[in-house]
Amino acid sequence: MNRRLLLLIILIGSALCSVAQSFTLRGRVTDSEGNPVEFASVSCAAQGRATVTSLQGQFQLTLQSADSVVVKFSMLGYRAKTRVLRRPKGTQTLQVSLYEEASTLAGATVTGQKIQSGQTQELSTKQLRSLPSTTGNAVEELIQSQAGVSTHSELSSQYNVRGGSFDENSVYINSVEVYRPFLVRSGQQEGLSIINPDMVERIGFSSGGFEAKYGDKMSSALDITYRRPKRFEATVAASLLGASAYVGFSNKKFAWANGVRYKTTKYLLGSLDTKGEYKPDFLDYQTYLSYKPNKRWTVDFIGNISDNHYNFEPEDRETKFGTQDNVRAFRVYFDGQEKDLFRTFFGTVGITRHFTDSTSLSILGSSFSTREQECYDIQGQYWLTQTETSENLGVGTYFEHARNYLKAHVESVKLLFKHTAKRHDVEAGLTWKQEHVEENSREYEMRDSAGYSVPHTGKDLYLIYSLRARNELNANRLETYLQDTWRFRSAGEHTLFTLNYGLRFSHWNYNHESILSPRVSLGIIPSFNHNVTLRFATGLYYQSPFFKELRDTSTVDHATYATLNRKIKSQRSIHFIAGMDYRFRMNNRPFKFTAELYYKLLGNLVP
Repeated sequence: MNRRLLLLIILIGSALCSVAQSFTLRGRVTDSEGNPVEFASVSCAAQGRATVTSLQGQFQLTLQSADSVVVKFSMLGYRAKTRVLRRPKGTQTLQVSLYEEASTLAGATVTGQKIQSGQTQELSTKQLRSLPSTTGNAVEELIQSQAGVSTHSELSSQYNVRGGSFDENSVYINSVEVYRPFLVRSGQQEGLSIINPDMVERIGFSSGGFEAKYGDKMSSALDITYRRPKRFEATVAASLLGASAYVGFSNKKFAWANGVRYKTTKYLLGSLDTKGEYKPDFLDYQTYLSYKPNKRWTVDFIGNISDNHYNFEPEDRETKFGTQDNVRAFRVYFDGQEKDLFRTFFGTVGITRHFTDSTSLSILGSSFSTREQECYDIQGQYWLTQTETSENLGVGTYFEHARNYLKAHVESVKLLFKHTAKRHDVEAGLTWKQEHVEENSREYEMRDSAGYSVPHTGKDLYLIYSLRARNELNANRLETYLQDTWRFRSAGEHTLFTLNYGLRFSHWNYNHESILSPRVSLGIIPSFNHNVTLRFATGLYYQSPFFKELRDTSTVDHATYATLNRKIKSQRSIHFIAGMDYRFRMNNRPFKFTAELYYKLLGNLVP
């Protein structure tokens, strides 16, 4: 009996001693920025106890007290940290900070193909740097190769989409609309476009039926996203038509990309019928800075300086025409020169707040400034002759003069909201623009044929062409839109539907016009073949006028004057598009067959 009582006392004492030697360890694990680290491991290997942190980075663990207790904190992507506790008792609280660890993993190649379910097609950027380019504008030349897109000059980066003009195409860089020079009339004058192909990460292009987030143009939308470099990278290219250089680097918080381009087309222009001394020099510099202090904030800056000069001193031109039996030659000898300047500055600053991984709010400020001049005094004396007999069929002279100057400034502020849910992508934007343009133009042409000034009235002396313009535009523009992309499946979960619908509103105080544009598109991947996509889109697209559309000409006493028309209304186009994409492989190569049927109902066109 005594022996049993003694054993019971020993067991109770041991249990009380064991309870007295346990303690509670609690605390919080954060990263170097003080943000909580979720699912971090907290373990004591000697006692075989472990736990993980909560969403707020908090943890709690009960351990046995000893002379020293070793606790390890670890998380994938962070350097592990060890804490040693000396004779811990009661409740111990620890605040632990883990620092990111850079580790090199074995390389892996992942190949995939994005399926186009809407009207915006994502184009590959792999071949931008290797494709030969006569203009130095590889992105635009890639666009010109798409269905429904054409160009009238191999020296120009401008393109026409489905019968529209090049002024009907909108271009965006990192969600900010950009502009082209106003006075450019030919591909010879045109320099480098604002898009630097070395800095492009993503290209989205729509030839019609595009979403409400893309602005008030009637034909197409080009959406460019610049690349944020992940490491040090650099490229250099040179040819007889120009040169380019790109360098980019980054660290954990900061990324910086720089690109400079130079272009000259004098060797190409020297092969034209009009001979002379061509001196085209086009220079462009761009920089893209991105700063991310933590995962909740991002600050971006894009800057562009473009300096384009086109100088030309023509000498002579000879053109032969007619039939095989009746060949005629037209010869012109020139005197004079042309000097053009197109200098552009563009900058944008964006601040983005990421509330969660799926919700963000951005404020974007941008400024566009251009100074342009087109000046020439060229005299030409021409002869029309019969080639076989050298008979002189006609002789004359003409003189062309121009002094065209233009300055423009466009400032804008844009508020952009994005939210991604399981089946919905909601996007909304609000933009305010201030526009200022000054124009002072004077140009004329005098033509003398067979000893008479044309037009010949017998009394007064008139010029065949004369234009004067002195205009100033000051206006404010307000734009807003709301759209949603809804992805859902059929009852049997076999057919995938992608529905995009949105509404766009714009108001311009210069002509006091407000426009409302509803747009909708539907993409279907049917259950019978997931390699087939059916697309349908419709919408109302207005092109609000800008400076070029505002200019209206009137002729008084054989002199033409250009003034701004305050009564002008927006051009209108209603799109109806039905299309199909079929993806297949042949000889181990991927192919895509695309067919589209489109109809445009146009109204209020500006000639």
